Amino acid sequence: MKNSILKYSFITLSALFITSCSSDDSSLDTTKPEINLISPKDEAHLHLGDEINIEAILKDNIELGAVKIDIHYAGDGHTHNHRSASVQEASSSTNTQWEFTKEEAIPSGKKEYAYNYKVAIPQEGIVDGAYHLGLILIDKAGNQSETYIEIDIVDHSHDH
Repeated sequence: MKNSILKYSFITLSALFITSCSSDDSSLDTTKPEINLISPKDEAHLHLGDEINIEAILKDNIELGAVKIDIHYAGDGHTHNHRSASVQEASSSTNTQWEFTKEEAIPSGKKEYAYNYKVAIPQEGIVDGAYHLGLILIDKAGNQSETYIEIDIVDHSHDH
């Protein structure tokens, strides 16, 4: 009798496990979200003290999660697979390579979101030259997309 109960329990649990682990789970989201960066444009020229107006349309087939802004110096020649950056020497002054990051959650339930954010470029103390501006988008399922452009930040306060 004890063996019958164990066999029955094992068969029942096995059947439940097999039916609950279906490989055609339609709720599994594997589609990456989409980024349409409207502003700034690739190779935009900006000045120390300016504001970068970031505008983008963010989309996902199920639900958006979070967006991250990444701005960093590009004069070292690294790329983000969209093109080669020109190699530039950093100034030997006390200026530093500027970096900016900001991550924020997108309101719940959104499949499409008009993203707007303004970033103030420091007025002084940073190396001018080529910078990468990127948007990284993550949906609720953890799928990720990114897009990077190059912007030029120049200092017009010095004489030529």
